[in-house]
Amino acid sequence: MADDRVKRIKEANDIVAVIEGYLELRPAGAARFKGVCPFHDDHNPSLIVDQQWQNYKCWSCNKYGDVITFVQEYERVSFSDALELLARRAGITLEKTQNFVQNQSRAAMLDVIRWAAQQFHECLLDSPLAEEARRYVGSRGLTGETVRRYGLGYAPRAGEWLVQRAETNGVSLEMLEKVGLIAPRTEQNGYYDRFRDRVQFPIRDARGQTVGFGGRILPTSPLSSRAPKYYNSTATPLFNKSEHLYGIDHARQAAGEAGYLAIVEGYTDALMAHQLGIGQVVATMGTALNDRHVQQVKRFAPRVVLVFDADAGGDTGVDRALEIFAGHDVELAVATLPDGLDPCDLLVQQGAEPFRRALECAVDALEFKLNSVLPKSGMPNVEEKRRAVDAVLGIIALAPPMPGQAGALKAELMVNRIAQRLGLKEETVWARLRELRHLKRSEGSAAARPPSDETGQRAAKAAPEERQLLELLLADPELVAAAAHEIRAAEIAHPGLRKLLEGLYDLRAANEPPTLDLLRPRLDNVALAVKALELQAIGRVVPDRAACWRQLLAFFQDRRLKRAKRELQTRLNAATDTASELELLRQVQNQGSELRTLSSE
Repeated sequence: MADDRVKRIKEANDIVAVIEGYLELRPAGAARFKGVCPFHDDHNPSLIVDQQWQNYKCWSCNKYGDVITFVQEYERVSFSDALELLARRAGITLEKTQNFVQNQSRAAMLDVIRWAAQQFHECLLDSPLAEEARRYVGSRGLTGETVRRYGLGYAPRAGEWLVQRAETNGVSLEMLEKVGLIAPRTEQNGYYDRFRDRVQFPIRDARGQTVGFGGRILPTSPLSSRAPKYYNSTATPLFNKSEHLYGIDHARQAAGEAGYLAIVEGYTDALMAHQLGIGQVVATMGTALNDRHVQQVKRFAPRVVLVFDADAGGDTGVDRALEIFAGHDVELAVATLPDGLDPCDLLVQQGAEPFRRALECAVDALEFKLNSVLPKSGMPNVEEKRRAVDAVLGIIALAPPMPGQAGALKAELMVNRIAQRLGLKEETVWARLRELRHLKRSEGSAAARPPSDETGQRAAKAAPEERQLLELLLADPELVAAAAHEIRAAEIAHPGLRKLLEGLYDLRAANEPPTLDLLRPRLDNVALAVKALELQAIGRVVPDRAACWRQLLAFFQDRRLKRAKRELQTRLNAATDTASELELLRQVQNQGSELRTLSSE
């Protein structure tokens, strides 16, 4: 049975061992462990992992679930893909059924993208088609050892090179399309390659798995005049350029040793730093540092150093850095390179030491911003001070204040620093910061939207009895048959709970056990699956389920009769002839007697 496989995979994957593969856990009592929650900006370890009950809960953001939901949420994959990842970890082979292992699973996507990376790499190393690409790589100072270690490749200019190799090797074109490497032609049958005449930089996650590509068009390419210089893989279930960092798989250990992670803007910048022994360097993919990057970086180092060219002091990237510095429990500094050189050029021309010194001399983001908005020489006048205060506080006001005493302390230190630099009273700076925060909230309130449930509708609070019904049924599948006979799914007003009940009823109608393990592959929403786990856990500790079931059954019968009476009363009020009035009145009276009988039982 499918639910037996789910149970077997969960039993083979201890939740503590699995989560320790993603983040550090420390003992926190008998069979309990504590760690920094990866699902929010956690300032104090608030994730509790319970080895006895094989679940986790964050007491700050309320994330809850079992080993499968953790992998789903952390890896951002479907239930079946998370199940397959855990099955592979435990050495369990899943039967290839539609419910569990889809052809377009995460594991299959990783396989096909690994195949493509190998094709690009072999092409760069050996193919006559890549002669110009090899010259370009050499001109950037990258050695053959670096090319091999980081798997650099080349995508030939021909529009169907990868498509043809896939057909020859029996590789699924649909899967290549899913991972963003090829696309269907709009006016004719077939596919074309998305990457053409580009040096390919495989983008790997922290575990070293290739999840996407960054392609640099060759400067000599006839396509360069009408194509972007850099082109990343499209967003896929594996890859999102706003959250990955190039080189993190190689930089993570060096970052732990150095105590910080340096972030540059280009692939070759990171590669050249690694080549010259500065391993704690990664690159973004054409995006500014953001919250997702910070969450990933904090797993490997407590400090981040952003590297900018000498003329980038007013760049929006620095402003974003200050906003992140103000709103996160992270030490964030900015390094400026000499002579306006990019990191790769500086490293090639002057070696490792100037770049290393720039990293060591990095100043924190607040100090960097203050230096950029104040006059380079002389005392600032009144207007210059006012503009400087608003420029800095306007950015800090955008960041949500950090919670707790740590957040209050950081805010006080920032305000103190600004007041000292500008010769102002702290009370004055505090007042202006509160004013700007109120202004930002007012500007953003018009765009605010109410929270939504898994259907995209406004989230509604569930009736207690509806919630209790699902608690019982998820905890005791044997009650589902009786519920299906007595309570229609349409009677459940809350859309999420109704979807769970419909799923249980569908399983029973298909002669399958109406268990949560079997229901979960049918749920396309992680939050709803997590809620189902919470409901099940509550239902399991109900002391007398039979008595609770009788009370719930009476409640739904009572609610049904009351609704029917209201409908009849409405029709009675609208009746236009005596016969209809008498018949409807008789029905209302009968409904009333049924309600009195029910309440006396």
